[in-house]
Amino acid sequence: MNITTGELLFYGGIGGMALVALAAIITVVILTGSRKRLRRKLREEYGDFI
Repeated sequence: MNITTGELLFYGGIGGMALVALAAIITVVILTGSRKRLRRKLREEYGDFI
């Protein structure tokens, strides 16, 4: 089975989009956890200002 350049770009693009979507989900999860820890620390140090 020979894959053409167009097919390679098409399926490669789909694979690349899947990887970017996965990286975005991981980033959101990490940043959400960091935000919660930061807010908790700020609340301990400065009171409930938020």
